[in-house]
Amino acid sequence: MKKLVWVPGFFALRVVTALCLFKLSAIFLPVSGFAVFSQLMLFSALLSILAVCGAETGVIRQAAAAGNVEELMRTQSAAFAIWATTTPLVLLPMGVGAGLVSKILTGAPTAWPMVLAIAATALLSAPGGIWCALLTGRKRVAQSLCAQAAGLVCSAAGAAWRITAHDPAGAVLAFAAGSVVTCGLALPCALRLGLPLVPRPSRWPWVRTLLRYSAAIAATTGYMSILTFGLRWIYREHFGVTQLGYWLAASRISDLSTQLVGLFLIQVFVPQFATTLGAGDRRAVLVRSWAAAAGVTTCILLVFSLASRLLIHLFLSDAYLPAGAMIRTYMVGDIFRVWPSLAMHAAFANGRPLRYAGIEMGVLTVMAAVSLALILLGDAAALQTGYVVAYAIAATGVSAAFLLSGRPTPAPGGARPAPNTL
Repeated sequence: MKKLVWVPGFFALRVVTALCLFKLSAIFLPVSGFAVFSQLMLFSALLSILAVCGAETGVIRQAAAAGNVEELMRTQSAAFAIWATTTPLVLLPMGVGAGLVSKILTGAPTAWPMVLAIAATALLSAPGGIWCALLTGRKRVAQSLCAQAAGLVCSAAGAAWRITAHDPAGAVLAFAAGSVVTCGLALPCALRLGLPLVPRPSRWPWVRTLLRYSAAIAATTGYMSILTFGLRWIYREHFGVTQLGYWLAASRISDLSTQLVGLFLIQVFVPQFATTLGAGDRRAVLVRSWAAAAGVTTCILLVFSLASRLLIHLFLSDAYLPAGAMIRTYMVGDIFRVWPSLAMHAAFANGRPLRYAGIEMGVLTVMAAVSLALILLGDAAALQTGYVVAYAIAATGVSAAFLLSGRPTPAPGGARPAPNTL
């Protein structure tokens, strides 16, 4: 019951801070500056995930399953071993290719010092995420989310300060630096669990166990980021930074609804689906969860369609009124996205990470192919059209699989056939 209070509260804080930064960046930054700010924010978020190979979910699961402090310490050691290995592997090539990364993200190689500073800050703040994941796994949800909330408030305050100074790159660096607050608050809480301040050396079997749970998430996140950064680069070269800024605004607004659906699937659907045994009961859980997620995304589309000019004026600025059609198109894609998202999380709950990754990467590949083809044909709506087409195809495939899985499978020896499930 406490989780049902803390999780939505934390999500609401994330939404409020995101909207505030949207509004400030729309007022104090030109469209080109907003594009730079968005690109660097996405870059920082990607590095934060890669710092521990997306292992936070695995840490939560392993911490929850730990029967004693010894097993909990093994999870901590494995997570820090992954971080200690990943950080230099990312920073070294980043130092060599910072100019190229700067050109891809901002259009000019001269911002390489800021790119390096953002990368180092994002990577070195990963321990806070590990400690929060350990707290969550041990049912210390309030402590974990309070630490994250404090860091988020400090991050937003620092970013807002730099945005009002017309410094988009500095705003991203200030936002990343807020994670230091999360580290400082989460550490003493983690120590009260009986964990050592300095994790002991880890063994490969512990690391391998943790990676088994997180590899799918890390692979899909990395693949998605590579494709989307590449598409943005090509799109900017064809249509300019202003048009890219409109698209980024639409994409970021879409992220709010998809994050809400993702939070519901992880916190509610996965535990319920994993503990439901009967085939009929599982199909009922799937249908109820689909109805809830699709209903939310449809309501968001309807509200925005009825008051798009007012909402853009309130949360962005009138300069982004041309992006209204893009935002609506993305929201249509968000509705279709419910189907493959549900299938992915069902696979995750069933302990099938390869299927989880395969669904996501397959849809992203279709989206990239359609978008690239339309960009080369000179269609300025290429990115949002590719998004809708890819997820509409995925929704059709998932619906067909669900309907076919309800058909009984013949059993040998005249036994009564049993229905399949996803």
